Amino acid sequence: MIDPSIETELRAVLEDVPPVNHAFGYGSGVLPQPLRDDEGPSASARDHAATGSVVDFVFAVDDPRAWHRRNMAMNPSHYAPHLRALGGGTVAALADRVGAGVHYNTLIPWTKTIHPSARLAPTTFKYGVVSVNAMCDDLVNWRHMFVAGRMQKPVVALGGAIDPRVTAAQSINARSALAAALLLLPEEFSREDLLGSLCGLSYAGDVRVALGAEDVDKVRRIATGSERGLMEMYRDAVKVVGSDLAGLTMGRGGEVWSRDGSPAARSALFATLPRETLHKTMSARMLVKFEDAGGRSAVESLRECLRGTVRKSSLRQLLAGLLATSPSKSARYAASKLFKSAASRAR
Repeated sequence: MIDPSIETELRAVLEDVPPVNHAFGYGSGVLPQPLRDDEGPSASARDHAATGSVVDFVFAVDDPRAWHRRNMAMNPSHYAPHLRALGGGTVAALADRVGAGVHYNTLIPWTKTIHPSARLAPTTFKYGVVSVNAMCDDLVNWRHMFVAGRMQKPVVALGGAIDPRVTAAQSINARSALAAALLLLPEEFSREDLLGSLCGLSYAGDVRVALGAEDVDKVRRIATGSERGLMEMYRDAVKVVGSDLAGLTMGRGGEVWSRDGSPAARSALFATLPRETLHKTMSARMLVKFEDAGGRSAVESLRECLRGTVRKSSLRQLLAGLLATSPSKSARYAASKLFKSAASRAR
């Protein structure tokens, strides 16, 4: 899925922070995202995606309060002055009560010396810290669909910091994501459509998109650049959910896919979704019966449910970030996001 040397380079960041239970890198700083329509996930695309980029991490820990206290002692410059004064408990509480369970430290200079032949050449990195319990809850229940959304796309797990609880919860997240992506597609679709649907689950409703702070082609670029990684990470889910429940079949060299559109198959896909999502959209059987009786489309109910979950969590995370970051750093980070978005619109 990715050059093993990149995982080795990314793992260097763990040397400068307290021990974590589970860690992964994600985003354009480590994964191929072509910049132009005529670019595929080639080596050159990977190189220019990584060079000079911000590298994104998520660290899952058992006790965020204790972890932040220790990290403040090791890396005080990672935190805004007011957070250092308030302490690690406040940082963790801010993430849970205001944000979507994750606290981010942003725009940290990348000071690691990397071998000249290394694939990565980042200038800065950012890392989110979340409790293992909150991460697993989001993966299984889509309570915020924040960490779960990031893990619906390929990520680079950092060896030595892989928690079996997270691995098990991620398997459930992948099956749920595939079920939702299939429900949002017509009965016949292309492989490109499927990958786009999977990558788009956590972006529809994102307030950053509404504010113009995200690349307008981000979903398409992730789907194109991560095609091999996506097919690999959803391989087991395709067998369990696609073949067994949705009657998923492939034709024309794997480019055209089709699924069973019967009420029974659709009910089975709805039943695969997290309880939190089903609770917001009625039960699977009730949804399909309601639709067949001429009521609101079950798929539209699901689409709006996902959109609302992402909208709420992205807004909460935005507010938490503003409260947790110094004004100057917030301005720099916002400017970089807006510049990247404007550049995508000009391409």
